[in-house]
Amino acid sequence: MSETKECISCFSEIDARAKRCPNCRSLQTKYSNLENNPIIIGILAVFIIMIFGYLSYEIVFARTLEDEAIKELVIDVREISTKSQGNDLYVACLGSIENNSDFKFKDVKLEVSFFSQNGEVVDTFSGKDKEITIVANDVTNFRVRGIAQKEAGLYTECVVKVVDAWAR
Repeated sequence: MSETKECISCFSEIDARAKRCPNCRSLQTKYSNLENNPIIIGILAVFIIMIFGYLSYEIVFARTLEDEAIKELVIDVREISTKSQGNDLYVACLGSIENNSDFKFKDVKLEVSFFSQNGEVVDTFSGKDKEITIVANDVTNFRVRGIAQKEAGLYTECVVKVVDAWAR
């Protein structure tokens, strides 16, 4: 049996038992060095490109489409109601959200502004409703309720906006 072998990187003659070449310091197992294995390098490059492509799609393209779909939601307010419970006065805004997109939205954050008959802002509040699901290409009913800060007669109109929602 031969007492020498050829280095797999620099092709110099080295001791047959050597695990590293004394000249170029490369490991002597067949696929120990990445530069000696173009298949692994190729697989890693394709994997990195795929991750970058997916993240670019999700961050830039898909989220832009979702934001546009949120802006195009049609909100119809049908009723404003007030109700006294104990010492508190509750005010509620009821209506529907028409979604003409292919996105289904969950974790919907609504912002409601209540106005007086003169058009002055009486009260504003917002909240995330995890129970509302805005179905794709359908109409979804909603109710936003909160503790009123003013007297019941001032709440004559409300405007509802979808501030944020997550597409599923």
